[in-house]
Amino acid sequence: MSDKPDSKDINNNLSHADEIIEEIISELPLKERVAIANMNKGDIEILKNVFNKYVSGKTDTEADDSECTDMMNNLWSKLQKTHRLRVVK
Repeated sequence: MSDKPDSKDINNNLSHADEIIEEIISELPLKERVAIANMNKGDIEILKNVFNKYVSGKTDTEADDSECTDMMNNLWSKLQKTHRLRVVK
């Protein structure tokens, strides 16, 4: 037996994290999605504690800091792709 995590477990964790991120995005008002998308990397760190509490409430477990940071960065990245203000010509 190896100490490596099973690929099914990794995919399950990723899909669960993606589900949480998609749920958060769908629940956020447009104004908040745009505000998060236009934040810089340092500002995102401020939201980490709030995000951790939200994830803990959804999963009934305490998420560790690295998981929370990864999920917050994923959320920010997705919102930057879809909700960032751009100049339209």
